[in-house]
Amino acid sequence: MSLKEYRNRKGYTQEQVARNLDITLRHYQYIEHEKVTPNVLIGLKLAQLLEVDPFILYRIDPSETKIKPS
Repeated sequence: MSLKEYRNRKGYTQEQVARNLDITLRHYQYIEHEKVTPNVLIGLKLAQLLEVDPFILYRIDPSETKIKPS
């Protein structure tokens, strides 16, 4: 599911999300269109606002994040 779909599912406009994240509308649009990756703080706030796992927003497979012994 895309970030836009998550946002629409919650009924937010891009402007509302940007305001909640305390970023510009343009910055949020870049994030939504995957032109930039949000920093950790913005990503966590966005995940909380949209009620999704941050791993989904960053497209990280949690099973691949475990540190393996050397």
